[in-house]
Amino acid sequence: MAIDITVIPWSTISIMGISFTIAFVNSGLNRLLISRFVGWEQYRSMQKEMAEFRSQQMAAMRANDKKQIEKLKKKESQIMNMQKKMAKPQLILFALTFVYFFLLPVLTSLFLKPVVYVPGFGEQPLYIWYLLCSFFFGTLASRVLGILPME
Repeated sequence: MAIDITVIPWSTISIMGISFTIAFVNSGLNRLLISRFVGWEQYRSMQKEMAEFRSQQMAAMRANDKKQIEKLKKKESQIMNMQKKMAKPQLILFALTFVYFFLLPVLTSLFLKPVVYVPGFGEQPLYIWYLLCSFFFGTLASRVLGILPME
């Protein structure tokens, strides 16, 4: 059974295209900024080290192991420095994404009618469809470009 795309509103496909483009641009910029400010290999090793630290910290707290908690507290400043270093590319990207907020009023004026019909939920406005597409394409772009681990 083929889907007749002539019955799909152009606004539905347009919002998908816009969110796809924004997701891949953001993920590409994120990867570029990480490579420039931190270095990709160092970023990955810091991610692993921080995850191990959090895991050890949670295990020590659950076991109420005071000795291990004290040992981990000594390493906490090193972890905080890693977090600061890793946050710089994210903060720059966050500042750049404010440009998209200027796009929202334009999109809202173009798509006054509901842009998609979701079975069981009925017609949905622009912002609901954009959020759904944005989450989907954002995750997809991050995985494709290797920003999120494929665990």
